[in-house]
Amino acid sequence: MADDPRITFQRLRKADFPLLHRWLNNAEVALFYGVGDDNRKNPTMEEVVEEYEPRLKPGSRTRSFTILLDSRQVGYIQCYRVGDYAEYAKAIDLDDDAWAIDLYIGDDDARGRGLGARVIELFLEEQVFSLPGVTTCLLCPEPENERGIRAYEKAGFRYVKTVWVAEEKAYEYVMRRDRDRDA
Repeated sequence: MADDPRITFQRLRKADFPLLHRWLNNAEVALFYGVGDDNRKNPTMEEVVEEYEPRLKPGSRTRSFTILLDSRQVGYIQCYRVGDYAEYAKAIDLDDDAWAIDLYIGDDDARGRGLGARVIELFLEEQVFSLPGVTTCLLCPEPENERGIRAYEKAGFRYVKTVWVAEEKAYEYVMRRDRDRDA
């Protein structure tokens, strides 16, 4: 892999489900990322299909992508309008019009190389802040996800508060970045 790989995003496809299944069962990913409202760790292939297949349909509230480094799929990233998920919006209690992103690097050899912040910066530019009227983005990792939090801080996100998300049965470390932060 080149020293400075080219980062791109590809819309999630049904053919990606086995890859998502493998990644979600990777020990490092499973520490902080699962499927469903209850954040089930180490999901079966059937659970992966159940979770992600609806996102392939037109009008899905969640926009899902794989992360590519030099054309090789290495991770997953998604975005959604917070207010489109009423219970989640209530728990976060910030801005229903804010968009949120979730991501993980699934391949071990792509993790720990400082790519997270670069992936986030590019995704914000191409997929989030390019949407009409979107001025705020949230990232809400588990408080114990120190590696992720460092990457999010490098991408300009700042801690706002920690909240309990009942449907996920977990605390989330709410981080925010505004589009015009440098203005």
